[in-house]
Amino acid sequence: MSTGKQHVVHIGFHASEAHAVDFDADHVSAVMPRASAARLPAALASRFARIAVLDLPDSDDLDAYDRAVDRMRELVGELAAEFGPPAAFVGLYEHTTLPAARLREHFGVPGTNAKTALLCRDKVPMKEALSGTGIRVPRFLAVGPDTGRAELAEFAAGMPGRVVLKPRSQGASIGVRILDGAAELLALAEAGGIEEGYEAEEFVDGSIHHIDGVVRDGEMRWFCASRYLDTCFDFQHGTAPLAAVTPDRPELVARMREFTETVLRALGLTDSTFHLELFHTPDDELVFLEIGNRFGGAGISWHQREVYGVDLAREAVLACLGRPSELATPATMLDHREVGASGWLYMPAVSGAVQVVSVGGLDELPDSVVGVRTPSVGDVLDADGMIWATSGGFLVSGDSTRAVEQDMTRIINTYTLETKAGD
Repeated sequence: MSTGKQHVVHIGFHASEAHAVDFDADHVSAVMPRASAARLPAALASRFARIAVLDLPDSDDLDAYDRAVDRMRELVGELAAEFGPPAAFVGLYEHTTLPAARLREHFGVPGTNAKTALLCRDKVPMKEALSGTGIRVPRFLAVGPDTGRAELAEFAAGMPGRVVLKPRSQGASIGVRILDGAAELLALAEAGGIEEGYEAEEFVDGSIHHIDGVVRDGEMRWFCASRYLDTCFDFQHGTAPLAAVTPDRPELVARMREFTETVLRALGLTDSTFHLELFHTPDDELVFLEIGNRFGGAGISWHQREVYGVDLAREAVLACLGRPSELATPATMLDHREVGASGWLYMPAVSGAVQVVSVGGLDELPDSVVGVRTPSVGDVLDADGMIWATSGGFLVSGDSTRAVEQDMTRIINTYTLETKAGD
């Protein structure tokens, strides 16, 4: 097939990113699990030149894609025979960035390579790569069922308090456990409770910030810092709302930007969107947590697009295609003078499948609310199997960080959702 169009292959796809893709400019194909393909609206699915399906379990195992990369190569070969050699591979999500990079190397396509993609997925080499950069990382140890008890005991002896046990390559706090201390870690190991592919690390006290941005040709084109008011862990493992607000302290933002630039250089990430998380400790120290070479989940993309006009999904696609950014000049959120501070708030989902009976509090929303996503009466909500299941989302833009936090508290206290068991 020779039409002058390039063949672009998406590894995985979700309908929420359809706006970021120019289906008319290229032959756009996709490789994704059968269940994911079935969830695409028919009108959207028809816009792809072809969708090649993988037989993978429909689960939250983010490594399943990477384990299927050999089959992906075969499927891409079939797509290439029909639409021409791939000119680009687009991987927009935590579970697709690494297989997309492996496919680039196999087919000789430019873009983020597998070494860098792995450093942005596996939390152990990720932290090892920052050695000697001046960036502080939590003390950590790669662990599994075969980790020697002496090695584990030596590591545990240096832990002053709680210990975090987490998968090396998951996201959204899936599989994370917070242990009371070294004794609990050692007891868990003795009971055979540490699985393969895990990491133990020091629990760091402090607020957690997420840094979202765009880097092109090694230059940071967009930088936005936000502080979680709670944590992804509390949202996933409890009933706490999940929210974040941008800081309005220029000196702290400048330090975080320099910190982020150092991390990007150390990992070799030069053309991508990114989502980095760090701790800001009570002693005013910045400590690295983790980074992904993709845009942030939850309410982050919505927030960036609606408040600052930065479309992270579109920028991610352009970076994968090797085409110019649509951001005119490098900027941070503080360069938007009309916004003193802003943030996003997600209310926790109702457990199980339920039908919405009433929605309350919308007439009491503060004037600072600039975006609302809530269900309607009669809607059926089903949180099962969803990573970011919510019962309502809000964007807030105000004069200061404190003002935004106060208005978020008001929303939390007044927004209500009455439900009944789903039919």
